Amino acid sequence: MPKLKHIMFSRLYIDKLLKGEKRLTIRARRPNLKPGDIALVHSQGMIFGKVRILSVKAKRLRDISEEEAAQDGFKSVDELKAALKKHYPHLRDDSYVYVVGFEWVERYDPPLAEEEHSWPYALTPAEVAQLALTSGVELSEEGKEIPGLLAKEKSIRRAAVKLGGLSLRPLVRGVVRRVALELERRGLLKRALPS
Repeated sequence: MPKLKHIMFSRLYIDKLLKGEKRLTIRARRPNLKPGDIALVHSQGMIFGKVRILSVKAKRLRDISEEEAAQDGFKSVDELKAALKKHYPHLRDDSYVYVVGFEWVERYDPPLAEEEHSWPYALTPAEVAQLALTSGVELSEEGKEIPGLLAKEKSIRRAAVKLGGLSLRPLVRGVVRRVALELERRGLLKRALPS
C-alpha cells in the first residue's frame, strides 16, 4: 500500500473544504504530491479525512483563471490573489505557483486528533515536551529550545512558525519524537494502550 501523503489547510478554508466548495488549492512551493496520491487533510491539529490528488500543475500566478479561483472557493481571481499574498507575502504576478486539484475519498466525522492517527503515546506532543523540560532529562540546546517552544505554543504547527516557518514542522516532530523515545526508555512515558 502506498504511503499516505499529507496536505495542510488553514482553518479559514475548512468550512468550504468540507462543503465541497474547495476542490483545488494553490501553493507557493512545489508540493510533495502527484496525481493518484492519497493525502490526509490536516488543519488545527485535526485530520478531516483523505483526498485523492487529481492534478498538480505549475503556472504563473497571473495565469490563474476565474474557474480555478472558483474551484479554490473564491469569488474571483483578485480575491484569491489577495488571500494567497497573505499566506505568501513574497508572491508576485510572475511567481510560479502550484495548482493542486483533489477529491474527497473519505471524511472523518468527527475529525481525528493528529495524535490519535500517528502519535503512539497517551500524552500529546506538547505534554511530552513539558515532561521533558521538567523531568531532568538532559537535552541539547536544540533539544531545549524546541520542547520549550512546543510546550508554550501547544502546537507543532505554531512552534514551527515561531522557529521560522511551516517547513520546520518535520524538525519539531523529529525532536519531540526523539525526546519521547528517551522518556520512554527511562520509564517516564508510556505508550497508549491499543483500543
